[in-house]
Amino acid sequence: MPVRIVGCVSLTVAATLLGLFGNLMLGAAGLTFAGSGLSWAGPGVTVIEYSDSDDTERAIGIGMGIIALTAWLALLASAALVGLRGGRPTSARRATVWIVVGLSMVLVLGTLTAVLSTPPPLT
Repeated sequence: MPVRIVGCVSLTVAATLLGLFGNLMLGAAGLTFAGSGLSWAGPGVTVIEYSDSDDTERAIGIGMGIIALTAWLALLASAALVGLRGGRPTSARRATVWIVVGLSMVLVLGTLTAVLSTPPPLT
């Protein structure tokens, strides 16, 4: 297996894990350890208020989620560049790169959509 494909897949796996961590920090709907909880199920994007968390915990959780998703995008772009750079890429290498990057995008963006569309709890 060519080194560029291995590098692309490795970067994509790392990016996907980082993106899923960002989703966890943004959502944390059932996991109140971070107390961040964002939702767009209500009127616009709202911060879900938990009784056992304060504003600092929410801000840290939301900030960590945004930073992790930004790093996910950067790593995903790096993975695509690593896979497509070098000598003339074969069609198999191009297909592998776009399939792996596409799967990461579908997984992370699908999870983000599911997390953010969770309605806030009724209190």
